[in-house]
Amino acid sequence: MVEKISITIFTGSIDRLTGMAILASGAAAMDMEVDIFLQLWGVYAFKKDVMRKNMEFSEHKEMAESTAKRLQELNLPMWFDMLKEAKEIGNVHIYACSTACRIWDVGLNDLELVDEIIGAGAWLEKSKDANITLFI
Repeated sequence: MVEKISITIFTGSIDRLTGMAILASGAAAMDMEVDIFLQLWGVYAFKKDVMRKNMEFSEHKEMAESTAKRLQELNLPMWFDMLKEAKEIGNVHIYACSTACRIWDVGLNDLELVDEIIGAGAWLEKSKDANITLFI
């Protein structure tokens, strides 16, 4: 049986999205099934007009500029590039919450990397058999 990780993303800040992308990439590299469910700010962060411009940090905002600079110096890929690569190498699915999509007035074509828009009930059904569940 393939191991599965289910990650619920409420945040839209790049510090937490980077951590999520690292975990998702690692799980994909370990041949785990990876399901990601985007809620309110997570959906916002995946909007095509937001994704590449978002530099919002949730922790230690006073260090945001220096942290972003350090990430660039280390040549670390951005969180969305890590997720794109994880989707290319593994079994990674990204779902957007239908309610959050209504709040932001977006559809599937307005979002990057998202495979499907689903409701909370469908997400619970998909994630109930996960070996690992995370809320970020």
